[in-house]
Amino acid sequence: MSKDTNPILGAIDNINVAFEEFKTTNDDKLDAERKGNTAKAKELDEKLERINDDLVVMERQKRDFERRETILDDRVDLLEALNDRPKGSIQQKVRNEYKEGFIDFVRTGGKDEAAHVKMRNAMQQAKDVKDVTIGNTAAGGYAVPEEISREIDRLMLKQSDIQNEVKSVTVGTSDYKELITIHGANSAWIGETGTRSVLNTPTLREVVPTWGELYNRCQISEWSAQDIFFDVEKWLVEDVADGFGKNVDLAIWSGDGSSKPTGMTNSAPVVTADGSPQRAAAAYQYVITDSTSPVAFGADDVIDLVYALNRAYRNGAKFGCNSVTQGALRKLKSSNGDYYWQPSLQVGQPATLLGHPVFTYEDMADYSTGSAIYLGFGDWKRAYTLTTRQQLAITVENVTNPGYIRYYIRRRYGGIVTNNEALKFLKLID
Repeated sequence: MSKDTNPILGAIDNINVAFEEFKTTNDDKLDAERKGNTAKAKELDEKLERINDDLVVMERQKRDFERRETILDDRVDLLEALNDRPKGSIQQKVRNEYKEGFIDFVRTGGKDEAAHVKMRNAMQQAKDVKDVTIGNTAAGGYAVPEEISREIDRLMLKQSDIQNEVKSVTVGTSDYKELITIHGANSAWIGETGTRSVLNTPTLREVVPTWGELYNRCQISEWSAQDIFFDVEKWLVEDVADGFGKNVDLAIWSGDGSSKPTGMTNSAPVVTADGSPQRAAAAYQYVITDSTSPVAFGADDVIDLVYALNRAYRNGAKFGCNSVTQGALRKLKSSNGDYYWQPSLQVGQPATLLGHPVFTYEDMADYSTGSAIYLGFGDWKRAYTLTTRQQLAITVENVTNPGYIRYYIRRRYGGIVTNNEALKFLKLID
């Protein structure tokens, strides 16, 4: 398929051209600085910033195209799976009836009694056929139909890199715990008749997510809701996914654990390395940027960060940072003049730095911010766990503000640092 018909290939071509221009401009800027031509260097630096901004947009477009293709593939797989089932299964009929009632319920602001009856009947039938994907919730209100809830989850993942990178678990109870082995189990070689001595017991650490309910309280006019051209499902998916996605991303980074997940930086990262004494369970290690100037952090700092991570976690490790920091990372070169950054030039493959994938996490600080934690490297899935507990639920209210319908949509999320040795950060010290 050509780049004219495949937007992903077109995006890759644009990224390649832009990055080549970025390298050429950066080389010219460095040459101007060596020659003392400050005016020329400043002009080229401004051009670099413009190219970097373009690269950020291009790479985001490529990721969006790839995720959109993944979502479409998932939908095709789902349709094919449904086609393999006996047509008109009882479970599918019940789900369709519940969804139809739900759409009428949302559109009328809960005034349509027939919609309530249809959903209640579907809920009873779901119990009869042991289908747990629909129904009401313990806290009241109706559960959002599974198909709509999945679309919200897909769109949240499409908009968020970090939610794709950390471990995500759906649980049935807030008592969920994880038991983490620190430093791994011990082992030893032995001959056939040798004595099997007792080895050191590995250190085990129990971690428990902190929980909170994330909600979206929005309203629309009754006229809009009742308009036959108003797409209730599309509106619900986009509005909830956008609001929930941004809040979950921020909570993963800086949540304080009070009625919300405990974020990665809630316990401030410390300089203490792995080993003895152990750091606090929720505290990661940071590596100090070896520079007195915010704009001059170098490749050595990034290399130090990589090798601060235990090699057991380097396989599959990734860099995470915001797009401003990525602009600085693109400029890093080896002593031979080779750039450490390689753009994403294959479908489904991210940009790499020192051979490791890079993803964008905009909630992290800029590299030039004083005392900032601005670059992470490690196995993010082993380092942090995001949990969800219940179905997405909705309650409708149309009394408080006449002429408008208010929707209260909610779900419980939890999160906690799991293995604080699996991820390291680079920090700028003023």
